[in-house]
Amino acid sequence: MMHHLAVAVRALDPPIGGAERSLATLLRGVSVEGYGFDSSAQFQPLLPQPELTSQLMQPWKISTLYSNDIGMETGLLLPSISSEKTDLESESLLSGIAWRLRSRKTGHSNSFFFRRHLRNVNQKFYEKVNEWLDSFEILPTIGLTQLEWCAGAARAFQEKNIPYILFIRDDIPSRFPTIYRQAIENAHCVCTAGEGLGKQISSQFSLKMNVNIPLPIDYARRFETIENVNQIRKKGLESRENNNPHFTIIGVTPEKGLRTYHRLFPYIRKKWPEAHFHIYGSGSYIDELNRHPNVTLHGHVSVEKAFAVTDVNILLVETTGSWGRVINEAGLFSVPSVTCSIGSQPEAVGKGGIVVENHHNLQSFEQALRDCWEQRDQLGKLALQHSGITDHRRTVSIFRSLLEDIVSEM
Repeated sequence: MMHHLAVAVRALDPPIGGAERSLATLLRGVSVEGYGFDSSAQFQPLLPQPELTSQLMQPWKISTLYSNDIGMETGLLLPSISSEKTDLESESLLSGIAWRLRSRKTGHSNSFFFRRHLRNVNQKFYEKVNEWLDSFEILPTIGLTQLEWCAGAARAFQEKNIPYILFIRDDIPSRFPTIYRQAIENAHCVCTAGEGLGKQISSQFSLKMNVNIPLPIDYARRFETIENVNQIRKKGLESRENNNPHFTIIGVTPEKGLRTYHRLFPYIRKKWPEAHFHIYGSGSYIDELNRHPNVTLHGHVSVEKAFAVTDVNILLVETTGSWGRVINEAGLFSVPSVTCSIGSQPEAVGKGGIVVENHHNLQSFEQALRDCWEQRDQLGKLALQHSGITDHRRTVSIFRSLLEDIVSEM
């Protein structure tokens, strides 16, 4: 009999961000037959899958429940994956007030009002998931949940004695541990992208099991072929007006280095006037950085356009070490990265860049930028090799093996 995975989350298709895209990639992968994890296999994005010695495993039946208020479906899921929508709204008056009263320093929503929103929405989602689970003639084999609504889903899974997997992808559980502790500590397995983030979570919660599930990037779905990537990169470099140091930053918030960048850019302008920073994305935080003469804002463009022309990618986080997807996307274009030592960032960059142990030390940061720029060709090749760590075929095989291991323990 086919095993059944029940997925209860706030959003899935359309995705709100990378967390939903990553989960959808995993679900597409295990909904068809495929191989379990082979630790000896070396995956390279956009190249044929290596020969695997692991066991061929049967597909899983996938059922999903998520809110219908995000927008129209985008085809992110396969037709074989069952989707049921709930009319539970993803935002509320309380979350709106919390956002308007957010902290200028951290960018976080006001804790008092956001906590009340989270308690309310998780209680309502618990009721929705409970009703949904009651609709199955035979209860699902395993449950899965993630992000803000996971406390409600986890409670429903627990009451039905369904072992469940919980993905942690942001800092909300750490900010509101009283809401999420029971969900996290009763999960059969807590999955994190990277051992670094797993250690962060394990220092705050008592986990039954923690498994590293690297971000699954479906490079072929995003970038088609390696020939296409190489052509984009070649044309991008040829289009540059000069060979001055060109640094790229995608997305800036208080959590993603805003205060550090305000200090770094004037410092680099004095020490290294030829260097220039190109920032992609939008919003008031990014607009602030336009006052620095060595910064150019580009708004929203595709990552391939950003990485086609750059020398070095930069990614910073201040507290939560969720895996930086753009590090490996940059690596596909042979662009090395400079990042911080928080959470899973050192794993994301591997040998394809430089990790700054203390990114608040501007002298250390400058040296890392110089070293990475001077060694960009060598480090870029290593970044390309390392991008295979997030190849979705590899990550799906890890996830598939995890599911089968849980079943074997039941």
